[in-house]
Amino acid sequence: MDHTFNYLFYILSAFFGGSLIFLVGFFPVSQNLGTIGSNYGNSSPLSLHDKRLSVPNLQHEQVILMLIDAWRSDFANETNMPYSHKKACSHINIKVNIPTVTMPRLKTITTGTISNFIDIILNLGNTEKLSDSLLHRANTKGKRTVFAGDQTWMQLFPDIFLRHYANMDSFFVNDFYEGDKNITANVRKELALKDWQFMILHYLGLDHIGHVEGSHSHKIFEKLREMDNVVNYISSSKLFQNKLLLVTGDHGMRNGGSHGGSDKEELYVPLMLFSDRCQSMKQNYTPEYNQIDITPTLAILLGIDIPFSSIGCLISEFLMDYSREEQLYFYYYNALHLVEKFRNTYTLNEIKTQSLTDYYFWLAEAELEHKRFLESNAASMLSYEKARQNYMRVSKSISKLLGDTLVKYDNDLIFISLVLTTLAAIHLIINTLLKILSKSTQWPQFVSGRVFLSAIMSVAINCVAHFLNLIYSRHFVYSAILTIPIAISIYLGLDIMDLFLKMFTPVTYSRRSQFNLSILWILFSFLLLHTFSLSSSSFIEEEHQTWYYLAPTLLVFLAIQNFYINVKKVWNAGRDVVSVLVTELWHNRSYVLAMLLVIFCRRLNQTGDKFRHLEDIGDVLAREQNYAYLLGIFITALICLLWTLNNFNTRQELWFCGLALFCVFLYREWGQYNFLVLLTCWMSLAAITFLHYRKIFCIRKNFACDVNDNLVQLWGSNFTVIVIISALLHKPHNVILVPALIYTLDRSYTMCDNLYMKAKRHYNCFYIMFKVFITIFIGNMYYFFQGNSNSLSTIDLNPGYVGLSSYNPLVAGSFITLNTYSAPIISFLYLMWHMFTTRKTCLPTNQQNSNASFLNSKDDDLYLVISLFAAATVMPVAVYWLLLVGFRHHLFIYSVFAPKAFYECFNILVFYLNFILTNLYFRLFQLNNE
Repeated sequence: MDHTFNYLFYILSAFFGGSLIFLVGFFPVSQNLGTIGSNYGNSSPLSLHDKRLSVPNLQHEQVILMLIDAWRSDFANETNMPYSHKKACSHINIKVNIPTVTMPRLKTITTGTISNFIDIILNLGNTEKLSDSLLHRANTKGKRTVFAGDQTWMQLFPDIFLRHYANMDSFFVNDFYEGDKNITANVRKELALKDWQFMILHYLGLDHIGHVEGSHSHKIFEKLREMDNVVNYISSSKLFQNKLLLVTGDHGMRNGGSHGGSDKEELYVPLMLFSDRCQSMKQNYTPEYNQIDITPTLAILLGIDIPFSSIGCLISEFLMDYSREEQLYFYYYNALHLVEKFRNTYTLNEIKTQSLTDYYFWLAEAELEHKRFLESNAASMLSYEKARQNYMRVSKSISKLLGDTLVKYDNDLIFISLVLTTLAAIHLIINTLLKILSKSTQWPQFVSGRVFLSAIMSVAINCVAHFLNLIYSRHFVYSAILTIPIAISIYLGLDIMDLFLKMFTPVTYSRRSQFNLSILWILFSFLLLHTFSLSSSSFIEEEHQTWYYLAPTLLVFLAIQNFYINVKKVWNAGRDVVSVLVTELWHNRSYVLAMLLVIFCRRLNQTGDKFRHLEDIGDVLAREQNYAYLLGIFITALICLLWTLNNFNTRQELWFCGLALFCVFLYREWGQYNFLVLLTCWMSLAAITFLHYRKIFCIRKNFACDVNDNLVQLWGSNFTVIVIISALLHKPHNVILVPALIYTLDRSYTMCDNLYMKAKRHYNCFYIMFKVFITIFIGNMYYFFQGNSNSLSTIDLNPGYVGLSSYNPLVAGSFITLNTYSAPIISFLYLMWHMFTTRKTCLPTNQQNSNASFLNSKDDDLYLVISLFAAATVMPVAVYWLLLVGFRHHLFIYSVFAPKAFYECFNILVFYLNFILTNLYFRLFQLNNE
């Protein structure tokens, strides 16, 4: 057992480490945001050819930037926000980049560049400090900034603000009002002060309501009216004289309340301008700009230098307070800024070979018309328009070009990670197949001589690669660390060569297949079908349809196999086939029920959207009927779950299970005294765990004497706790998925057992394979039944705050993970529990003898299950990493392929943790019984 555990642990560690290296190489942290800018001269131009220019004077002494988190474009209408809609000097639409989460969007607004996709991970943890931004430029010019709102700003700019009022519980999504009220209270104090020039307000309540109650909640519209009142208070105040207010959102909100993906509702936010000098503009259309355009525009309005990293263009509608001469100056300044970045990005040869010289001609023409306009004493409208249009043409073209070149991959890390993950996956798959098809029961062991040879070769390859500039290292430690994955890859490569030699050597390997049915090939073909479907962006977006097809097909195939064997026996016996068909259908009614459950669960949620029936129904009677329907599903689910847990617990333990599930009902439906309800629930779970562990460690005393019974008890305890916690975290209507999943798995295993018992040509290893594959397929199917998808916006954050009064990243992250991946986790745990409770004594005598040399102990069965599960899990991920590199220039790389990469890596992590915890129990109870 030790050799088996060591092998699987090392190979999974190598694969998971290689996957992390791939993510670091494919999604590097943007260097242009945090490390450059401060040392670059980027001041305003003072001359145009031989014509001297003067920097325009400021039109507003103080500027207020008000961010409404998750404020999407269609929210800013006349019904929801009547004052803002009517009084705005200008109203435009802003398109944001993905990922549509807060921290990357704040970087974009303050730096004017497109943040990297890896920022979505940084959004949940510590945030890098920026060294060049609007706030740094303002500080350099002696302009002071005050802030109130989301604490993310404090992580990005820890030492910038003159005064700050950060909401320290920004991630606590149950806070709808208190944080926003504190911001508004601080606004009232700051408006009367004159010692600041830039104020930033970041309201979070709208985003929190969306996460918890969805985009159709009545609280959404109450919050929009509250924000409208804040705008009204600021812009109509007597203290608003000579001030400017910009109101926008960091990102939008998809239908359902979440964000992070690429839906239209997430990508478009409004931007409104309010001033005491302008008249509200009646526009027949709403102009559209990019979010990066806010940065240079704000720099102009604040009278500061444009940050070096900015690649945005000016928003012309916000320059109407300036004269034409001043507007041309700003267009000229922004165009020069972008041209300078263009020259730093491309060499002269690249500019010539890629036909990029047109930008210089456009700039020269704009400068010429600009000069003519100045020489005509600002009287030539034709020169003004020509200069303006050419400046904007240059700026927009270069901005788009620079935006396309911001994505930089670390090819060294990508190559090393691909070699490591591919070899690790091949090594695991080959060894698993050898375990199944050969007579050998030995898992590979690590050879010290080969380890030493791999280390020497890795050092040599690393040195040669650096000498030939094939690998670029920023420092020695980085170079030394690269030696480790290179060495592991070399070792795996040598071992794979040795395995292939064994496969084609008759002395050491029997190539005779022991399985002549089509089941094996159907299983592999299904797995390969899903794996290679990941090469299509449409199949990634609609991956749930793949599992909705494959899993039920496999269930139907399994049922037909059972049905065929029974009918064939009856036919050979000469009995009445019709009566037997009716009898078989009645005996298999539980399988029919399992298939009906699959149909019901598929219709319960539309994948990618939360269950929004109540919010979408306008009729009061229909709303009440729908609520009764949902409540009925919830109560039925809890009763079915209690009935299911009867198989894992004694009567005494089952009482506590019932109490815990009753607390789940009270927490979701009662809404009062939640602290006491949740405390009772957690105490019930603790009591269940105590009773199980007491029986093992205290009553039996020697917990190694009855290994299987102890492990069954322990596994039943852990399974019970996980299932009840999942019910607590799930949305009420989704709780039914938990007992439905367990029932579907149980019926599937029963069909596998029946098939194995009745068909003598089904060997034990393939019977186990069928159970493993059916578990994976059903687990993934129910994962999507829950409403999950490959879009980051469908991650439900609300379960992370069950029972919390403040943000705790460890607890919140654990709850969100358990809720999101509950179906795969429960499926794996139930499979392991099932394997513990399955006895070889139930096998036919002739098959026991024929398999004696194949699987000698229960230990082999369990590790074969885990190795099969691991191989089927890592194979699609290894292929996907290769596909991702091939599609790195695909149009949907960041909207479709990149989010899937994070899901795949996290899926590997969840299985990796499951594997480690499982083997801890194996070792604790000395499963080898030596």
